[in-house]
Amino acid sequence: MSLVEQHSDIIRLEPPSLSLEFGRYTMLASSFLPTIPTMAQRSRQLLADMYSRLVTDQTALKSLTSSTKPLRTFAHELASLTSKPEAVLGEDVKTTDEWLDQVEGMNGSLETLDKKLEPITFLSGNAPTAADYSLFASLYDIVSTLPPAAQHAHPSLVRYFSHMSHLSAGSNIDPPVKPFEPVYEGFPKIVRKAEPKKEKKAKDEAAPAEGATAKPKKEKKAKDKSSSGNGGAPAAPDSGPLPSMVDLRVGKIVKVERHPDADSLYLEQVDFGEADGPRTILSGLVNFVPMDEMQNRWIVGVCNLKPVSMRGIKSFGMILCATAREGKEGGVQPVSPPEGSQLGDRVFVDGYEGMEPLEQMNPKKKVFETIQPSYTSTDAKECAWVGPAPNGAADEKSVRLLRTARGVCMAHFAGASLS
Repeated sequence: MSLVEQHSDIIRLEPPSLSLEFGRYTMLASSFLPTIPTMAQRSRQLLADMYSRLVTDQTALKSLTSSTKPLRTFAHELASLTSKPEAVLGEDVKTTDEWLDQVEGMNGSLETLDKKLEPITFLSGNAPTAADYSLFASLYDIVSTLPPAAQHAHPSLVRYFSHMSHLSAGSNIDPPVKPFEPVYEGFPKIVRKAEPKKEKKAKDEAAPAEGATAKPKKEKKAKDKSSSGNGGAPAAPDSGPLPSMVDLRVGKIVKVERHPDADSLYLEQVDFGEADGPRTILSGLVNFVPMDEMQNRWIVGVCNLKPVSMRGIKSFGMILCATAREGKEGGVQPVSPPEGSQLGDRVFVDGYEGMEPLEQMNPKKKVFETIQPSYTSTDAKECAWVGPAPNGAADEKSVRLLRTARGVCMAHFAGASLS
C-alpha cells in the first residue's frame, strides 16, 4: 500500500470535523509523494551535508552528491570518503543497509513504521547513521505537516522525526529543514497492560463429612495491592522501577544562599510553578558552580523524592546534575531544560511520555537508585536514559532522550552521568 493510500485510510477513520484539515494535508502529500526520485535525491543531499565535515576530498563529494546511485551504494561510497566510516554506517552495517533499502523502495505504511520506531531512538545502534538521515529526508515534508489527529495516531513516528529535525536543522539542503515540534496536547497515554491474574483452582467448599473434624484454617494477612503510592494509579506487577516513576520537572532557582551550617551546600528556593510557591532544595554545588551562576538559573528537578533533613534544614527535592566522564574533578553542572521552557514542564524519557510518575518514591523500593545509573548524556550532550521500551525485554536497551514537549534537555558534558 502506498503512503497516499495509507493516509486515505487515516482520513476515512477521522471525525468529519477534521475533513478540511485532512483535505489540506492530502493535497500536500499527493503533490509530494509521486516525486520519489526527488525524495531519494534529497536524502543524498542531506547525507552529503551532514557528513561533509569528515570528507577531505570535497570534489569527490560534490560528484557523488550529483549522482543517482542507490542509497546503499551512495552511503558506502560516502563512508569511504570520510575519516570515520563508522559514523556514516554505524557499528551494525547490516541493519543500516536494510533500512537504506527500505527507504529506497518506500514500501509499507506509516502505521508499520510507527511500530518499528517505538522501541528505538535511532535505526541502527545508539547514534544517527546514514539510514536515519535518509529516512528523515524522505518523509520529513509529510510527517511535519501531519494534522494533530494523525500525529496522535503515530506517536513514535512523530517523536522520531521531531528528534531528527533538531539534529538536521541548519543543514544546507533545499528546501531547508526546520525543527519540528509535535502537538503533544492530546497525545494518547501509554499504559502498561498488566497480565491478568491466573484464577486459583476452586477449592472444595463442600461441608466435611459427618463426624469429621474440620481443621481451622489460618487466615493469611492480605496485603492491599491497590495502593501503589502513585496517587491511586495501578502499577504493573513485576515491572520493576521505570523511568516514568521519577517526577522530573522544569524549575527556576529564584533565590540561592549558602547553608548556614554546611560549607559545601547551597540553600535554594526553586519555583516549579506550584500553587504552594517555591520549594526549598539543598544541593552540594558550592565547590562546582559559583553562586551568581545559580541565581535565576533554569534547572531540571527531581520532585517526588521523600523530603530529607540536611544539617537541620529539610530539602524537598533534588537538582538533576551532570558529572563529567572523568568524575567530579572534571566538573559538575545542573542539567539545562530546552529553550522556551515553562515552570513545571514535565520531563519524560522517550517512549514513556504519558505515563504518570509516582506521587512520592518509597526509599525502601530504591526506585531512583535503580533508574539513576542509566542516566547519561550523548556525544551531542543530549541528556538520555539507556534502557528498554515500556513493554520491551529488559535486555533490549537503547538510548532514550530526556525531553519536554519543547525539546531535549542538555548536559554541560558529553558522556556524563546524571544524578
